[in-house]
Amino acid sequence: MIFRRVGITFAVYGAKDEDGAGTERLIPFDLIPRVIPSHEWSDMEKGLRQRVTALNRFIHDVYHDQEILKAGIVPTEQVLNNTQYRPVMQGVDVPGGVYAHIAGVDIVRAGAGEFYVLEDN
Repeated sequence: MIFRRVGITFAVYGAKDEDGAGTERLIPFDLIPRVIPSHEWSDMEKGLRQRVTALNRFIHDVYHDQEILKAGIVPTEQVLNNTQYRPVMQGVDVPGGVYAHIAGVDIVRAGAGEFYVLEDN
């Protein structure tokens, strides 16, 4: 009940409830943290660092040369019309090239020592 009150939910796109409204589900949450052995973590850490670096490089490109938009890899309107896009940031260099100071990368275990990224936040 507390999770619903404070909005710890996610939308299930395309799914509708009986009233035709979008369906929201509670985010699954374990009270006991998962322990990841150090040998698995070292590989995962490399991948997570690479992913966050790529995210920051993408944001840098969007606010500078926009090569990814010019190449048509990401639709221009999807970026420039997004409510989170800030035109005042165009051409601004941030310290260390870090635009995303916090990144939530959801991972799932696919097998012994094998992980996949489910999504980024």
